[in-house]
Amino acid sequence: MDVHGLTPARQLDVGDIPVGPDLFLLVKNALQRMKQGQLLEVIGSGSHIKHDLQSWCRLNRHTFVMALDGGDHYRFLIRNNPVKELEQPDWGIKLPLRKDGRLDIRDWFEGRVGELREQAPAYVGFVPRGAVAEPGVPDFGFGLNRKDDVWSGNLLDLYEQAKEKQWNASTDIAWNELPALPEEMEWAVCQIMTFLAENEYSALYIPAKFMAQISPHYIEALMYLSTLIQDESRHIEAFTKRALAGGGGLQYSSALTERSLHSLFIQEDYFKSSFLLHVLGEGTFLDLLTFIEEHAPDPVTRQIVALAKIDEGRHVAYGIGHVRHIIECHSGMVQALVDAANERNEYLDAAGAGENSHLMEALAILAGGGRKPEQLKRGFALVRKLKVVMHEHRMQRLLQIGLERDTAETISRTHTPNFM
Repeated sequence: MDVHGLTPARQLDVGDIPVGPDLFLLVKNALQRMKQGQLLEVIGSGSHIKHDLQSWCRLNRHTFVMALDGGDHYRFLIRNNPVKELEQPDWGIKLPLRKDGRLDIRDWFEGRVGELREQAPAYVGFVPRGAVAEPGVPDFGFGLNRKDDVWSGNLLDLYEQAKEKQWNASTDIAWNELPALPEEMEWAVCQIMTFLAENEYSALYIPAKFMAQISPHYIEALMYLSTLIQDESRHIEAFTKRALAGGGGLQYSSALTERSLHSLFIQEDYFKSSFLLHVLGEGTFLDLLTFIEEHAPDPVTRQIVALAKIDEGRHVAYGIGHVRHIIECHSGMVQALVDAANERNEYLDAAGAGENSHLMEALAILAGGGRKPEQLKRGFALVRKLKVVMHEHRMQRLLQIGLERDTAETISRTHTPNFM
């Protein structure tokens, strides 16, 4: 409608909605969706709202242009003069489907959602990336508000893999195939499961404590870590069930193990924590799971650790990708990794060196096939070989993230005897 050369950019039909909060809400929202200086035409059934609209416009610094009598209705023209003009949100975006008809998380990087900044805006709160925020959003104080803090080049792929590889510790384990084992072998499995569950508590709690610090601008990182938390929860469930399902129960926890895990838990720097936990700890944990899988005395134990290995592989891949990305962009950060390893060593050395003796005995029984002297001798030899393999694989991961060989050697040699 062109009124005296004035062309409204938008119409709002309020019918017989009475003057009050509902009507003004509609007018406010309509104006916010318009550009500065554009005209909004409000259509109502009565003239009684004129004076209220005029007052509302004065209060909100918009211009009431005119009122027109249309016979059975009235038209009111309001010029949009916002205190601060809002940006216009996206419209018309339609994501193309993949050949199999699905949409992956990597597909949503279109329009404003695809504008991933190196530094997250402070005053966006929980506003989804890509949405338009009204002025006045408070600063939520997210501590991890730079892309480098949490991002990894393989993050989106790992998230998709995590969704596809989820398993259920109640229904996907063949619990009915668990055989009765000799008592010494069942004890060894129970002791090992106790140790595995204990370490997975730390792998659950440590990322969880950082999640609330991550800016929602990097929501994909938070979504991936949520799958990691679910993985660790499932591992704790499966390992604990295995310790209880065969006639044994949870066994001993060593002070050394708890102190080692505490040294991870008290780390407050996410970059260092990711290195210590995902690259060193869970990387070494992968080798331990492989060892248990190779020597498992029953199909249920073997199945559990095989499934857990797949999950842990994603966690290690995230840590490697994250740490390598930061080192590639900021070479000086290598020293932070050296410092992190040294600080942890100093903390552990204060309590005295040693190993989890219960775990070492259990691993020797598992690998040797029993508790007879010749079996234990063979088992301890295989455990020593495992430690060599762990060192070799740690070196590979440390070189992969970009460390010099001498630096990698020093860090790997001083890694905690607790494995994690």
